[in-house]
Amino acid sequence: MNKKKKPKFKFKPRNAAPPPRNAAPRPPRAARQAEGTSMHQLGYTAAGAAGTALIGSFLARQGWAPKTIAGALAAVGAGLAWKGDGSTIKSVGAGTMSAAGSQLALMLLDDQHNGAKPAAPKVASIGKPANAGGLPPGALESAFERARERLALATGEEQQAA
Repeated sequence: MNKKKKPKFKFKPRNAAPPPRNAAPRPPRAARQAEGTSMHQLGYTAAGAAGTALIGSFLARQGWAPKTIAGALAAVGAGLAWKGDGSTIKSVGAGTMSAAGSQLALMLLDDQHNGAKPAAPKVASIGKPANAGGLPPGALESAFERARERLALATGEEQQAA
């Protein structure tokens, strides 16, 4: 029993119109203009790095630990570069991340190179009083009088006190 396979009928969508016979081919679409050129993105990256340097120096003057600042700014920059909405935000984030990350790496390498010794505990010592460098009252005048008397004895003259 040989069964013949019947051809299956394929339905056309209702809105499919046949192509016009004498239609010219469509011209190619113009390339979409990117949001910014590579120079713009480079400028935004440099601005992110410069802003990071300014913010880091400001926070360091406020008493923050430099490694904490660099770590936090690197994390913020990484977040902006990864999840930023536009190419501008991503470029600024990349600059922030690279500047802060390089500062953090330099600080960690410097600590490793210098040994990062903990500060020695300060021992309270009993020193001189605060006014030990000053002269007691009247010492300068009496020294001047003694010098005048010696000068008078050495020259053989007597000075009369006025």
